[in-house]
Amino acid sequence: MQTNSPELETKSANKDLWLFLIVLDVIFLCVFGFFLYKYFAAQVLNPSSSAPAPVVEEPAQPADPLPEIAEEVVTVTEDNVVTPAPAVKEEVIVPQVVVPAAPAEVAVAEKQTPAKQSIVVAPAVANSKYRRVTFKWFEPAETVAIVSGFTNRKAQALKKVGDHWETTLSIAPGTYKFLYVVDGKNTRDPYAEEKDGRSVVVIK
Repeated sequence: MQTNSPELETKSANKDLWLFLIVLDVIFLCVFGFFLYKYFAAQVLNPSSSAPAPVVEEPAQPADPLPEIAEEVVTVTEDNVVTPAPAVKEEVIVPQVVVPAAPAEVAVAEKQTPAKQSIVVAPAVANSKYRRVTFKWFEPAETVAIVSGFTNRKAQALKKVGDHWETTLSIAPGTYKFLYVVDGKNTRDPYAEEKDGRSVVVIK
């Protein structure tokens, strides 16, 4: 007669349990290894996908080099000290820049010789929106300066060259009003067009 020993049955049950656990561990390792392989493969084959996209900043637009400004009376003393007065706004034509306002009495040179060219505009240069403009003052003086919107309301001194005074500035095309400050007195250009008590220059 054959009998089953309890000890043999216990060993058989333990063996089945260990086999089940081993199979379960193998399945878990396979699944975990698959996802781990997939993650590292994505990192190696396409590293840029995980990195944040670079931010490209657009270059800032340059400010208008000659913005609209308020008029201002400028007085130059013997010590070359510029004293601005309260500003008075004036309507301008774009890209025209308002020049400093002239006082009630604006001196005008008595001599007017059409043959003299007090404003010389150089030819346009490729890839440049500015023009080189030379201003000349022919009358006798101790100090001469020019003031306008293209000088940012500051008196720009002229240099003595031979028998006249001159300076060369880079100016954008437009219509501008300006004055000379001759020995501390605001004076119009006798060889240029005049409007509202100031000289006018048109740069094309």
